[in-house]
Amino acid sequence: MSKKTEQFNVTVKVGKKSYKPGDPVPVGTGGLSVEEAENLRATFGAWTGGPDAKASAAGASVDLDKLREGLEKLSAENDKLSADNDRLTAERDSAISDRSTLLKQNEQLEEDNATLAGEVKKLQAEVEKLTAPK
Repeated sequence: MSKKTEQFNVTVKVGKKSYKPGDPVPVGTGGLSVEEAENLRATFGAWTGGPDAKASAAGASVDLDKLREGLEKLSAENDKLSADNDRLTAERDSAISDRSTLLKQNEQLEEDNATLAGEVKKLQAEVEKLTAPK
């Protein structure tokens, strides 16, 4: 009777023994049940060969010149966006300063307007005194 084994993307504990990702884990008699193995595959995906296999497979098809070109474009775009951010930040700060100045000027104008309204009333009262019949 031969034992069936499978590999998984996670550490599997069967009884007192632990199997690291990629280690052959017994399935069937003395190991995981078929349902447990299916559940592990459904939850964590089928064995992919681990990160080393993914890295070596990916490395074989990478065009370094295209990656460099893409990196240069992204770097240039980042520099442009950074400059735009600096410019917009300066414009915002200037607008905030201008707003503060305008608010102070508005307060002063309101005070001046109130003073002038008081003076106008005084003058109108004087005019009424002078033009009133005697």
